[in-house]
Amino acid sequence: MLRGLTRRWTRRRATAVVALTLGTAVLGACSGSDDDAAFAHVAGSDSAYCATYRAWKVYELDNGGAFDQPTPAALRRWWEAYSSSEESMLEQAPPEIHAAVEVKVHFIRIRLTPLVEKYDFDLERMRRDGTAADQAVMFGGPPAEVWEAQAAQYAFEDRECGTQPSPPAADVVFERDGSSETFCTTLGAFDGGLDEVASSGFDPELLRALVTGDRFTELLDDLDAAAPKEIAADVQADTGWFRGRWSDVVALYGYDIRRIYLDATPEDLAVFNRTHPDVLEHTSRTTAYEEQVCGG
Repeated sequence: MLRGLTRRWTRRRATAVVALTLGTAVLGACSGSDDDAAFAHVAGSDSAYCATYRAWKVYELDNGGAFDQPTPAALRRWWEAYSSSEESMLEQAPPEIHAAVEVKVHFIRIRLTPLVEKYDFDLERMRRDGTAADQAVMFGGPPAEVWEAQAAQYAFEDRECGTQPSPPAADVVFERDGSSETFCTTLGAFDGGLDEVASSGFDPELLRALVTGDRFTELLDDLDAAAPKEIAADVQADTGWFRGRWSDVVALYGYDIRRIYLDATPEDLAVFNRTHPDVLEHTSRTTAYEEQVCGG
């Protein structure tokens, strides 16, 4: 659950390498539980690196990726922001992933930037007139060592920056039974409502209408009713989270995922992503069921 709302954004990557950073935005401290000391957030989630990474997520949401740019001039502006922010990300990278970020940024600096400059930031021209080698670099993906560096970076960001698209799946095996089809269909309807918000570019008013409307309550009720026996308690905890703390957090930030990513406290990010320790055990089990049985 919630996969539809975040997966279209959090894994959206630009050009052959991940587009990651923009500016030096820092997290605000807009909220949290009444007992903040009780929440031990993941170390690094409030770091400059993670704040910059989340700022890029917002920038990319509003400006698209490299392949989304309508003109060479627009791509030039985007690339300038991309390149300068990647350099900032390298400066901020913690020791755990500094070498990986350095590999990726070196590839951008030495291979990708000279390539887009060679074709005056005109990707269509590159597709039409570019050499096979140039096209392979831009459209075919980077070398294996760069992919490996990206993978390490992705894992770190998901784990520590509060942008994991869904809770990690629990280490448990589920099998399809007679109740699975009904539950998976019901889950698909719930995710479909969230997909509409994602497709709108995360319009705050659409998210507000969804979360405060009767349909949201009905979908959560349907999930409770359709839950297979082995995950019934987990689904109930998950839907209760959506009705309560999750809804409170999205309301606090004006139903605007941009504000959540830029301003939310580490605890509020965990509430939003359903990785908060108060619910993680349950959400991890429902995620495992969705992946194994529903094909999510």
